[in-house]
Amino acid sequence: MTFVRSLLAAVLFAACCSPPRVADRADDPTLLADVQALVAELGPNARAAVWFGRAGEVPSLAWNVETPMPTASAIKAAYLVELFDARDGALDAPLPGADAVLADAAHPAVAHFSAAQRTAAQTDLGGASTRRIGEAMIRGNGVSNATYNIAANLVTAFAGGPPGLDAALRDRGGSWCDLRVRRYMIADRTVNGDNEATAHAMAAVFGDLARRTVPGLSANAHDACRAILARSPDAAGRQRFRKDGALDSLPITRVEAGWLEGPAGAFVHVVMLAQDGVAAADRTAAGGRLQTAAAAIEQRLIASLP
Repeated sequence: MTFVRSLLAAVLFAACCSPPRVADRADDPTLLADVQALVAELGPNARAAVWFGRAGEVPSLAWNVETPMPTASAIKAAYLVELFDARDGALDAPLPGADAVLADAAHPAVAHFSAAQRTAAQTDLGGASTRRIGEAMIRGNGVSNATYNIAANLVTAFAGGPPGLDAALRDRGGSWCDLRVRRYMIADRTVNGDNEATAHAMAAVFGDLARRTVPGLSANAHDACRAILARSPDAAGRQRFRKDGALDSLPITRVEAGWLEGPAGAFVHVVMLAQDGVAAADRTAAGGRLQTAAAAIEQRLIASLP
C-alpha cells in the first residue's frame, strides 16, 4: 500500500505540475524582432527569455518562455509570497529562528559570507520583524548587498533550506512548478545547481500578485507583498511593481520583471538574459552590457502599452 500511495502522489504531483505550455508568439512581430536584435548584439553564448502581456492572459509576446533561465535575485518575489503566507498574522513579529541562523557562522545560509558581512547582517536584521526581513530581501533598503542576500537566506532557512522552499513553491501548482530553488543566495552556483525559472513561471508569480490570485494566499498577505514590490508610478501615472536580479558570475545574469497597473489594466513583463563562456576579465563589462540590453528591452515592451 505504501508503494501505491507513493505512486499515486507522484502521479498527482506530476499532473498539477504540468501547466499548459506557451509557444513563441508575437501580436506585433516588429516588437519581437526588435527584442531579438538587442539580444543578438550581446554576442555569442547570450540567451534570453521574454514574456509580455496582460496579467493572467495569453501573452502578447512570448519568446523562449518555457526555457529554464537563471533568476538571480528576481526569484525573491516568490520567496516573499512563501514568507508572508507562512507568517500571515505575525508579519510584525520576529521571524522564528532567524537570530539563531545569524549567530551560527557554520550555517549554510551564512557560512559563505565574511565575518564582517555576517556581523553587519546581525546588526541590521537581529530581532527584525518578518516584514522587515522581507523588505530587506526585496528592496535592500538601508542594508548592504550582502545583508540584502542574507535576508533572503533567512527566509530560505525558515522554509527548510533550498529543498523546503523549492517544494513549497512547487506545491502551489500551475506554472509555479517551474520555479526551482537549489542554493542559498551567493552560494556556489554549480554545487547543487542554480536557482532557475522559466519566464512563464516568473510571469505567473507577478501576474497572480497583480490579480490577487496567488493560490492559497490571503488578502492581507497579497497586500503586504504588493506593498513591498511597489515602486513609484511611471511617467504615465501607472503604478509599478518589480523585482530585478543581477549576477556577474557565470552564467552572467540580468532579469527585469514585474508589472504595471493603470486604467488599461495590469501588464506583466519578464526579461531574462544570461551569457555563458565569458572570460573572467570581461565579466563586469559583460554584465553591464546585459543590464543595458535588459533595460532597453523592458522599455520597448512598456512603450508598446496602450
